[in-house]
Amino acid sequence: MIRIAAAVLLAGALVGPARADQYGGFQQFADRGSLKPFARDLGSVLGSGSFHSGRPLGFSGFDVGFRGGMRFYPGKGDAILRNNGIKGFGLPWVQAEVGLPMRFDVFIRGASFEGLTVSGGGLRWGVFKGGDKPWAFQLLVSGLGHAFVHQHFSGVHAGANLVGSTGNQYVIFYTGPGFDWTRLVARASTLEPALAGETVRTFEYRYTAGLKLKPFAAVTKNKVLPYLYLSVGYVLAHGDSGAESALGIRF
Repeated sequence: MIRIAAAVLLAGALVGPARADQYGGFQQFADRGSLKPFARDLGSVLGSGSFHSGRPLGFSGFDVGFRGGMRFYPGKGDAILRNNGIKGFGLPWVQAEVGLPMRFDVFIRGASFEGLTVSGGGLRWGVFKGGDKPWAFQLLVSGLGHAFVHQHFSGVHAGANLVGSTGNQYVIFYTGPGFDWTRLVARASTLEPALAGETVRTFEYRYTAGLKLKPFAAVTKNKVLPYLYLSVGYVLAHGDSGAESALGIRF
């Protein structure tokens, strides 16, 4: 059942992308004016899906699962994706988290998708002591970073988030602002061969609102189901809409 749900999650996270290789048009369509819009779009995807609650895990707690982030359409000026016929686009990955003392959590994440390889991680800190009192307000600050490599481009990404949440044992509502800083290096372009080695940097805002469901929270005779969760969220990044989703187990 979990494998089926994971497949549905990842398909839903990336619903809408054309069947064309999402990032494979970089060499053919990249020009000087499209590098920053492309970097903004990619950075907003990398910054998505890193949280689904404002509550820290607590010492020795852990969370592992599948995540997905997507934009519904490329941003204005992103000729690399637009000219390649891409509508929705995104990235699925796996994320693992561990709770540390003093309300800190550390996490790692990684993906290899359509020629793009991403590895990264981050650190979170809970402003309030974690607890399970229904509808208690929780607040979390986090930072994360990635390195990404493609045959025709590479770069790094850094982001930060402020997350607030409230809920009960079955549902949690979460929301918060964040930002994404992205540095992208072009490796090849047939439109402008001199673009090889060109570096651009972007800094953009991101806002997220979503909910996490724990449908089996009341189950008492199973060691896994009570901790299974599914989350979905709306993401607004530099004026463009997108979504994020997650399926995992959180103890």
